[in-house]
Amino acid sequence: MTDLSFYSIIPYKDYLIKLDKPISGFAYYKNHAINLLTGEKIVSNFSNWISSLEKKKINEETIHPRVIHLFYELGFYIENELAYIAEETLLAIDCEYEKFQKISPGLPPQIKLKLKSSPNIVQYKKDFDKGYVELLQGNCYQFNLTCPYEYSFDEDYEPLDFVFSLWKNERKRGAFGSATYIPIFKKLYLSNSPECLFQFKGNTLSSMPIKGTFKRVDCADWKPLWKKLKRDKKSQAELYMISDLLRNDLSRIEKPQAQIVKKKFPKLVPGLIHQCSQIDVELSDNVSLWRVIEKIFPGGSITGAPKLRAMRLIYQLEKRHRGFYCGSTLILLKKMKSASINIRSGEIDFTTENRTLLFQAGGGITLLSEAEDEFQEMTYKHNSFIDTLTL
Repeated sequence: MTDLSFYSIIPYKDYLIKLDKPISGFAYYKNHAINLLTGEKIVSNFSNWISSLEKKKINEETIHPRVIHLFYELGFYIENELAYIAEETLLAIDCEYEKFQKISPGLPPQIKLKLKSSPNIVQYKKDFDKGYVELLQGNCYQFNLTCPYEYSFDEDYEPLDFVFSLWKNERKRGAFGSATYIPIFKKLYLSNSPECLFQFKGNTLSSMPIKGTFKRVDCADWKPLWKKLKRDKKSQAELYMISDLLRNDLSRIEKPQAQIVKKKFPKLVPGLIHQCSQIDVELSDNVSLWRVIEKIFPGGSITGAPKLRAMRLIYQLEKRHRGFYCGSTLILLKKMKSASINIRSGEIDFTTENRTLLFQAGGGITLLSEAEDEFQEMTYKHNSFIDTLTL
């Protein structure tokens, strides 16, 4: 039986765009794929999907709207670190749609969640200290340490209830947010991300990493807080280190050298102020979509530097798969070509026996970091998403 009920939604300007009437949809694993229209499991070589992206030029206008979710563990595949990928590890979801339309958020019910588990400061400090030793020994210069929060809900919510609740307030919508509901999995992938892995306009590819976070009151004047944040040595060290990593990543796509065109600028999100940079590179017409993904995914802001060493360390410390969180969502819609970094993101399970929301948060650790401060910053990021969703 064919299921045509999955969809994707993205916030855009002052409205939402819903992509529906799927033409095709597949979930890709290391050695198989699942047809999201039929539920059929297919023996598949993952490299075949990569080959299809190698044939798609980054400057091509997209005929059919397409949403591609790259899961964090795809980074290990790109680095040929296959031992970190289990057979059932989801690497990508690729959905192509027939149409799209503007919609407005309905009147959602208030989402009520029950906290099942959350990070423990004692365990966090242990993981922090283990990673900090790697910094002291020079094995890496920054690593991103994250933790999971799990919630349950009793109400018979629909996926759109979560989508509309998160985005009911236009001012609180993440510029790179996305939502995709997969009925076969009974799962909603929901992101209110403010962070850009890349945007492609003209022949310019831009990346805008976020590093550095202060808590703020939404209605208060943020400019004094910005002055304080941009003078913070720890935050500046984080940002400059990752900006340099991204400059190198973008430069690997082609010969032209990427340039940091904005060293530091503010970004306001619910309850927080971040600092960002912008790195640009000019690309030729020959560059494929996969070439871009291969050279810059996963984003350095959610790994650390050097990237592969940081990813290996993260795997040892976190002892779990990040999945949708810290992956990227690519939106290909006519001339729009953009990719997020899926922070402020959750996976919502609607199975009757397991109605849960998994949220993850964290931050970059450098030699200037203090465990208690990093743990507190993580809770601020958690609150930014959960409060937007539930209040």
